[in-house]
Amino acid sequence: MQGKLIVAIVFLISLAMVAASGIWVLEASGNWIYLAAASLLIALFSLFFNVSGAVYITEAERVDKGISEAKEGLGKVVVGVPTCSPELKTLRESIRSIKKMEYAGEMEIVVLDDTEDGEYTRRVREVCREEGVGLLHRKAPKGGKGGALNNLLQKTDGDFLAIFDYDEIVGNTLFLEEGMGHFRDGKVAFVQTNKECGGKGIFERAANYTNAAFVNLIQPINTKKGVALFTGSCGIFRTSALKDAGGFPDSVIEDVAVSLKLKWKGWKGKHIPRVYAVGGPVSSFQRFSEQHMRYIAGVTALLPEYARNIWKYPLEQQMIMLVHALGLHYVGLVQLAACAIAVLSAVHGVYWGQAASLAYLASTLLSLLFLSKVYVGSLRVGVVAYLLNYSIIVPRILATISSVFGKMRFGAPSAALASFLQLLLSIALFAVFWESGCLATAWWGLLFLSNPLLLLAKR
Repeated sequence: MQGKLIVAIVFLISLAMVAASGIWVLEASGNWIYLAAASLLIALFSLFFNVSGAVYITEAERVDKGISEAKEGLGKVVVGVPTCSPELKTLRESIRSIKKMEYAGEMEIVVLDDTEDGEYTRRVREVCREEGVGLLHRKAPKGGKGGALNNLLQKTDGDFLAIFDYDEIVGNTLFLEEGMGHFRDGKVAFVQTNKECGGKGIFERAANYTNAAFVNLIQPINTKKGVALFTGSCGIFRTSALKDAGGFPDSVIEDVAVSLKLKWKGWKGKHIPRVYAVGGPVSSFQRFSEQHMRYIAGVTALLPEYARNIWKYPLEQQMIMLVHALGLHYVGLVQLAACAIAVLSAVHGVYWGQAASLAYLASTLLSLLFLSKVYVGSLRVGVVAYLLNYSIIVPRILATISSVFGKMRFGAPSAALASFLQLLLSIALFAVFWESGCLATAWWGLLFLSNPLLLLAKR
């Protein structure tokens, strides 16, 4: 489908919510004019983000392959595989797939084991011995994945550091051959490639679509505009650049944090929009929720760093970094504000407020379904992705609060608390629907209910 047609369709779908809110502004009187204006503002911003998503999808199809071949070795590459209590069969498969990668120079594989169980550590060591790869075990692991990588950085003599998670299986053995050529440019600190998670179920595909959209659609374009991000794995670093930036920062999102450190230091990154390895599926809702809690908590902690540094860059890069820093916070606030407008309109019987709320919900759903059909070829994946987007409203808020107070917890208790709070909100919204008959509040009730239902269904 032509790119302009895709953008036009999303624009027309999104225009409906702007029109409904615009009519409410014209019809409103008294203090309701302020609520109507807020609804119109939300509609305009949502139109902008919906159309931006369509533009990124169409532009991503036109991004060049980004390959820069290395026909000769550019230095020693050390491949780090961070693990903590890994599934041993998967770890072995990952190691074997990495060993098949083609590279004209020297390559070494090192498993970075942070497992604290002695017996399990012994079994990891046995796998490494049998596969003929190195092992670095930390008896007192600190700093998470970033700490494990820093430990390797201090001890390796490698010129470059490639990173794969233990559950990622390399399917394209040209990962190094097609990426290392970028390092002929002495200012390139890292090369990132596309990322995918496995799983053929609707939930797994929707979770992958939700997570990979940023890495595989948005980031290749942003990288070309000068704002590159490392996204955790399937990438290669110049070790001297990492050392210049002080290694991986102590952050729950060490990938974004080190990307920023490198940018502040004047280094740059490249992106190859091609999948070389496929990770394990995101098969549980708790894991999906924890991923998003960890990310928004980490970004919140990095806000002071953004505020100190982004102003020295061109306006386009400033806007990209502002979206990095505030985008998810914005989404959460808009979702809550839109829900509050629906409730107030229902309680006070404001017809155009209810119509505007329904138009907002319908437009966001139809836009996502259309883009899902275009990108992954499935409306059902789009429906689950839509529910996932709203299922993590409260988890994001809790993660932001925990980050502000310096107490980051993302395990089962946090997921259970978020699920309980969304259940309470859902019940309250259905109660409003029962009293008012406002369909928008029932719709919101279903969206909040998606969290506890997904937690039960995908454990």
